[in-house]
Amino acid sequence: MRGATRSVIMRWAGPALGALMALACVLAGLGQSGARAAAAAAAQNPLSVTFVARKCPQYTDVMANKARNNVQESLRDLGPDSNYASGEAVSAAKEAAGTPLPPCEPLPGWTFSTGTGFTGKTSASLNLSTVTGPVRQNITTRASTPELDAQGNDTGRTLDGAVTVSLNSQEIAAGSGLVVQGGTKSQPLNGLQEQYGFAALRCAQDSVNGDNVEYVSFPSGTRHVFCYYYAITPPPDAGTIKVIKKVGPDSAGESDFRFDGNVSYADTNGDGTNDFVLHSSAQKQDEITFVRGAGGAPWTFKEVVPADSGWNPPTRPSCTAVASDGGEGTSAVRTDSVGATSVELAAGDTVTCTYTNTRASGKALLEKESVGGTGTFDIDLGTPPGSPPVAVAPVTTHREGVPVTVAEAPAGAVPGTYTIDEAVPADDGTGTWDLAGLNCNGTDVPISKGAPTQNAPNGTWHAEYDLASVDDARCLLTNKFTPGGAIDIEKVTEGGTGTFAYDVTAHPLARLRDGTTYRSTATTDTEGVPAAAHPEDGTGPAADELTVNDSTHYTVQEYLPPPTADGHWELTDADCGTAGSGVDTARGTVQVRLTADDPRPTCRFTNRFVKVGTLDVTKRTSGDTSLRPGAAHLTLSCADGTEDALDVAPGDTSGALTRHRFGSSTTCRLEETATGAADDAEVDTSAVLTVAGEEPRRITLGESFPVRTDETASVVVTNTFRAATPPTSPPPTSPPPTSQPPTSPAPTPSVTSGIPTPPVTPSPGPSHPGHHLADTGTSTTALWLAFAASLAVALGTLLVTAVRRR
Repeated sequence: MRGATRSVIMRWAGPALGALMALACVLAGLGQSGARAAAAAAAQNPLSVTFVARKCPQYTDVMANKARNNVQESLRDLGPDSNYASGEAVSAAKEAAGTPLPPCEPLPGWTFSTGTGFTGKTSASLNLSTVTGPVRQNITTRASTPELDAQGNDTGRTLDGAVTVSLNSQEIAAGSGLVVQGGTKSQPLNGLQEQYGFAALRCAQDSVNGDNVEYVSFPSGTRHVFCYYYAITPPPDAGTIKVIKKVGPDSAGESDFRFDGNVSYADTNGDGTNDFVLHSSAQKQDEITFVRGAGGAPWTFKEVVPADSGWNPPTRPSCTAVASDGGEGTSAVRTDSVGATSVELAAGDTVTCTYTNTRASGKALLEKESVGGTGTFDIDLGTPPGSPPVAVAPVTTHREGVPVTVAEAPAGAVPGTYTIDEAVPADDGTGTWDLAGLNCNGTDVPISKGAPTQNAPNGTWHAEYDLASVDDARCLLTNKFTPGGAIDIEKVTEGGTGTFAYDVTAHPLARLRDGTTYRSTATTDTEGVPAAAHPEDGTGPAADELTVNDSTHYTVQEYLPPPTADGHWELTDADCGTAGSGVDTARGTVQVRLTADDPRPTCRFTNRFVKVGTLDVTKRTSGDTSLRPGAAHLTLSCADGTEDALDVAPGDTSGALTRHRFGSSTTCRLEETATGAADDAEVDTSAVLTVAGEEPRRITLGESFPVRTDETASVVVTNTFRAATPPTSPPPTSPPPTSQPPTSPAPTPSVTSGIPTPPVTPSPGPSHPGHHLADTGTSTTALWLAFAASLAVALGTLLVTAVRRR
């Protein structure tokens, strides 16, 4: 019985499944039509930003931004170094790799703000940077949102603790000056500072420094970027550590003083130990302030004074702890005689430690030091009348801040007036030297500058000092070097005008001394005419006083104006002459190395405004329902994922797709899956592609044709209908018979495998003139379609019954 049942099922399944598959194809076509319409609507997405928030249990769980320095606003140092290359846009994949979930978790309900600028941290802003010119302060993450690609299209993936918003008109108008902040202007931690602490913020391409504000920019041709925010929960309490550097009042010169310790997030000399540097002289002290987490591991710092630096080791630092109410603080501070300090910071306390250094006295009559660089100096020393002259050879410094001997007086100096003349060094392209000061025995000596001479073509620095006794003979000349490197930027635009922003950043980037990034903007007024980029103060080159040597190079990053409905900007070239290399037009970056031969190069960035390509599709057909009783169906599919479909209902003579815009060149094809023609109608189809400025040309449906940016294209598909010409029958060769044909009984419907066979209706013809059927208005094709539909229903019912019975 099972075998018989299976035989029946198999006999019925073949035709039934065929009918059901045909029906499924019809339904799938309808579904695809909706999908194509959705894809077509997304072809030109608005500019948008996806804001993602995460909460983590430890600072070390969070990946750092590209620069690890003391601009960073987290209360403790972060975890892994950034995995982003210079100019690389923030992505969901790299964030997930750098800061995994778990241990971090999505943070819904976190609010962001946008603005047109930013201001630094203050105690009122919880020591976090905030936006200026606020635009929106209500962008709040949700439980989840679809993950979008660079064009704003749905990837099919989901991001938890995120929200996507389209830029409004004010944000678009801000251009490359649009800034994002975690929290709001008045509540940088959304009023939840007892529950969360700031860790990191990364947006778009500009993710260098680890503060609570980031610029938002859109790489060429893109319409969607990400902003990722990381918070720590629970947060530590905060306190403040201030380090002050002083030089004794009788000490000559100035110098850089380095401190090693975990209180700093930077590594200024690249030795693997975090440090910070203060520059001080007897006339001017220096200081630095750190806002750090209270409790936990102690914060440490220690002054490092090289033995041959010319400075005495520091005395024990003087430290105080003051509570937030002005009373005595409770922080535990430990110091030692070699300049090491450890602070167990208490919440709300401000710990201040002051270091004082003095010069190491020597027997030299005159010494020379240089700060900011090293060099060779030509010095003449004049002695009092009656004393022997002192020959002085050119003097070369080898380390910054470390004095070298110019002249000695082993037997003691002769009292009287000494003169010091130093030739102003020539500018060799790397920078300029100034005589910062002359200090003799704790007294600053006035310095004048003389006119150029044959021996000193750049002039001479001159000073005089009255020596009162043989023991009063310690003079120090201090020269200061100002780097002479600079990068000028010129902007040239084609196809339009606009405002472009630039960042110039020194490398190696990780753990820089101060994380200085030079930002400038350039605005073009006329196509093809260069416009200079200037910093925010509106003067000078894009970046000035840059170091010129082989160990330092710079990345120049261009930020484009955001795309518009009419098109987008793309970088076509960045030419910095021999100083430039590694041009990346996609990311908008170029690498620049400054040399003595070319210390101030000009980089010319050339951009072209790429207008969107447009495609219009029109279908022309017949409105005669006797020739076209069905709907006409036309589909559009493009290599960039654009899809659309058009149906022209019976009776309509034309239809058109909504205009499609393309931010990049692609190929498309049109297919006509149905003309709607009647069985007895004939259809001729033509398709003509017209591109503005070119001659129209025929294309073949089903084959690809190009759609390019900066071009307006249209395709007209035309169906021409006509009634089919009936076949011509030859005349009969003999007259029809006069006798009646024999009468036959009506045929009996046959049954094959249980399937009824439809009755066969004899066709009237010349041999049967008396047996024409009455015209009911229903064609044979329609009867067959009705029969096929009934058969499909019957097959479906029998198939289900058979399966159930089995």
